[in-house]
Amino acid sequence: MGAKEALVSFAGGLIMTLILVTVVPVVVDTVVLRYISEIVGDHSFLMLSSDVIVNLLVWIVIIGFMVILGSGGILKRFGIFGVIGLVAAYYLLGDVTDAFIPLATLAIVLVIGKTIQIKKSKKSEDKA
Repeated sequence: MGAKEALVSFAGGLIMTLILVTVVPVVVDTVVLRYISEIVGDHSFLMLSSDVIVNLLVWIVIIGFMVILGSGGILKRFGIFGVIGLVAAYYLLGDVTDAFIPLATLAIVLVIGKTIQIKKSKKSEDKA
């Protein structure tokens, strides 16, 4: 990987993190929450009130943004330099320790994924 690709990856991680931390909450609060509240109205489903339904749907939207723009998405698209950009974005936002949760989540997912991959390869070797 050349310096240009590394810089692009770093910038990608930086920009995606800044969007996730600054733009997404504003969009969800001003647009998505109002839209979902309007659609759900004053209905209840099973034992869930309309407020609970709205909150669940908003959390689903937020988790969707996190999957696309979060640390896993950054690592998948931009590699390790993108993850370094993620840390730099939290530094620019004022507290680099806020990057702990995305990085810890990423590490846990990588460990679980690698464990599953090892178990699958062992299982396929045993069959062969």
